[in-house]
Amino acid sequence: EQRDHKQLNTTHCISSNPLLAMCAGAPQLGRMVPLLIVSMTVVVHVSARVPLIIDTDIGGGGCQDVDDVAAICMAHALADNGEAELLAIVQDTQPPACAGAISVLNHFYGRDDLPIGAYRGEDLTPSLPHPYVDDLVANWSSPIKNTSQVPDAVHVYRRVLSAQRDHSVVISSVGLLTNLKGLLKSAPDEHSHLSGRDLVARKVAVLAVMGGAYPSSGALCECNFCALRSVDHQVAVEASAYVVKHMPPEVKIIFSGFEVGVAVQSGAALSSCAPESNPCRRAYINYEGGLNRSRYSWDPLTILVAVRGAAAAGCGECTNCSGSNWVNATSGSNRWIDGRSSNQTYWVLHNSSQAGKAIDDLLCQLPRHQVPGNSQPTSGIVV
Repeated sequence: EQRDHKQLNTTHCISSNPLLAMCAGAPQLGRMVPLLIVSMTVVVHVSARVPLIIDTDIGGGGCQDVDDVAAICMAHALADNGEAELLAIVQDTQPPACAGAISVLNHFYGRDDLPIGAYRGEDLTPSLPHPYVDDLVANWSSPIKNTSQVPDAVHVYRRVLSAQRDHSVVISSVGLLTNLKGLLKSAPDEHSHLSGRDLVARKVAVLAVMGGAYPSSGALCECNFCALRSVDHQVAVEASAYVVKHMPPEVKIIFSGFEVGVAVQSGAALSSCAPESNPCRRAYINYEGGLNRSRYSWDPLTILVAVRGAAAAGCGECTNCSGSNWVNATSGSNRWIDGRSSNQTYWVLHNSSQAGKAIDDLLCQLPRHQVPGNSQPTSGIVV
């Protein structure tokens, strides 16, 4: 029987993503399910897909970019492939229409039931999103049009996390860290008796953060850590510094820096591989101002590594870099502080062509569960 349990725990560690090969909670699973054949069935099921929550600014706030669209569309493609299990997508900026843009993408991929949440803090200044956001909401079908139709992102986090296996969830943060700060500071509620920090420690395995520059941003700050010089600068830097400092040590944090995504181009293929009815294609054409134009790949690369692992995205974890990240709570600049091994590391890029091709292949993949009748936008395409 001991041999069977050892086999079970070893099997539990197997994952298509090395980031998740942590074996956390495996002994408990072995004790709960004593029959090896039943246990192995469960293990194979849960290790095949990465449980994923996406935290995005999607064209809103001080870092208005289109690569969030690529990140979400690519995540849907990974879910179609059985590589990821999308648990929720939450908006970490203020513009109300951003939640509608998320809903457009979910609808296009046939996942209207995927929970959406929005930041409810009153410290972000009302602002307009990038024009591509309004274009998607106005011209594509979706059940949700703005943030008034979705719950607080922290409530979504707590409800979704409380229902997951211990030490199983991957969070990919590709925007401000406002929601994550709120989650860590949240109190017990009807979903869990645990505080926010304890809930994260219990349920989250990996936090993949697109933010900062490595080993140092110098005197400058990367946009997700500071919202540049926008009116939300101080809110953004305080959230970034808090989350980096207070994330529980049980959670592995991997940072994807500015220098990684800026070296990878993707998205231009959408002009030729995707139909005009594809909102991901439309957003890229709108943002770039024409056809066949690529964009830097900060956010989709973070999603790709979070699900498939660094090697599959032409990346690797840094070497000889024991230590941790430090974020200046006034400026948003960051630097890696050498020291003892910690729960933190950062990615380095090895092959930009491999990374870009992997992203484009997923963006060009047709939706597997597209909702009938949503194949055309509600107005004409303007390119």
